[in-house]
Amino acid sequence: MKLLICASEYYPHGFGIANVAHHVVERLRVRGVSCTVCSPTGPEIRVGSGRLVRQFAIGGLLHYWHGVSRLCRTGTFDAVWLHNPLFPGSSPFPHAVATIHSTYRNKFRFGMSPAPYFRMASWIEQRSLSRLAGRTRFTAVSGSVAADLAEIGIEPTGIELVPNGVDTSVFSPAEDRASLRREWGIPVDRTILLSLGRVSEAKQPVRLVEVFARVHETVPEALLVIAGGGDQLDQTRARVEALGLSGHVRFLGPVDYRQVPDLYRLADCYIMASRSEGSPLSLLEALSSGLPAVVSAIPPLQFVGDEGLGRVVEFSEPESAATQIADHLRTDLVSQGNRARRFVAEYHDWSVIADRYLALFEELPA
Repeated sequence: MKLLICASEYYPHGFGIANVAHHVVERLRVRGVSCTVCSPTGPEIRVGSGRLVRQFAIGGLLHYWHGVSRLCRTGTFDAVWLHNPLFPGSSPFPHAVATIHSTYRNKFRFGMSPAPYFRMASWIEQRSLSRLAGRTRFTAVSGSVAADLAEIGIEPTGIELVPNGVDTSVFSPAEDRASLRREWGIPVDRTILLSLGRVSEAKQPVRLVEVFARVHETVPEALLVIAGGGDQLDQTRARVEALGLSGHVRFLGPVDYRQVPDLYRLADCYIMASRSEGSPLSLLEALSSGLPAVVSAIPPLQFVGDEGLGRVVEFSEPESAATQIADHLRTDLVSQGNRARRFVAEYHDWSVIADRYLALFEELPA
């Protein structure tokens, strides 16, 4: 099979979409699939501009997908895999699989700012995806994304839930947590809560440190480690200073992806205060590394509580959330972490996910 993969970002440039596409492609190649990646950075076909996507968001995305629509080699592929497609006009592909990682509709619904931008982006998204309906097989990385697609007008029978995956051989539990902490300059005797990812509005980093301030009053040995960069980083640092938490919150800034597995291994618990998510890779990586998790009460993260992998809390109620988190830190975190590891290995290993996508590609009409 010859497969064309179209994504607005691709590893090592980018985050969620980039990593999903890369990990599936690597496993498909092992299975004998010939994969050609089309992204602003290639590696096989270069279209669009990563700089435009970063600076102008949906404007850069429309520029990229316009370039994809002008590809002249579409007939040479047996199947096409589109990641969050936003064609400004018609798609050049008569049949394809479109994987939706998150939606502008969801961000607009949850009041992401600036509201006019997300209203416009949501309208463009609905217009573009509706045009693909009927001849494109949709996959959603979570139930909430699938619900968004149904609201947009995609027939539910044409949507398949295929969650994100994780490389369980790379993201594995620690053998010597103390040594890792010493390497990172993190105290060996603290209870480490790790937050890793973009420090952006959707992640609610300021609310996270405000809740942690209350947790720390009850669990003084707790230390919050925040890894990642983003437009909310300075504001979050300022809030930490104002709350007098400088000695209890550690900012690592952007971290090389090759160092991320060790970051999970040195922690005791993963924490995520997001108000909007698709299917966050960082959460799966943390669970695969043997970390229980504390997550916000939004639909894509509810499985953490349902499967006994940690605690789901409502971060919009800081006092209640802090009490629940403090109680959680006194439970058997190791047993929950072991359960998390088993769960991810069974349902979310990239090899399992790659097989599911391959089955969909093989079902596309010739």
